[in-house]
Amino acid sequence: MDQPLITKELLDEYGIELGDQDVAALLAHLNTTLEERVGMEITESLSEDQLKALLTVQESGNDEAVGAWLEQNVPELQEITQDEIDILLGELAENAEGVNNTDAA
Repeated sequence: MDQPLITKELLDEYGIELGDQDVAALLAHLNTTLEERVGMEITESLSEDQLKALLTVQESGNDEAVGAWLEQNVPELQEITQDEIDILLGELAENAEGVNNTDAA
């Protein structure tokens, strides 16, 4: 993914306040985790032939070709990605609340 899908602005929209934490490191971690989760969802939905074709395109190192292949062969790509963003940010919000509650004690 060229552009990170999870940004500081998106965290703000979800009401996730990070305080003094290292925002850049957290965003990098979140986007890596998102990419892994989306990748797992996609590979589980592909046939053996589709998986081989995707691996061949990925080996070319051409991110645009990979994106085009995914758009053509995974029609639910946007839904999968949005679902995983929602899940990941929900988990982050739950953990942030736990940290904030611990700090208040």
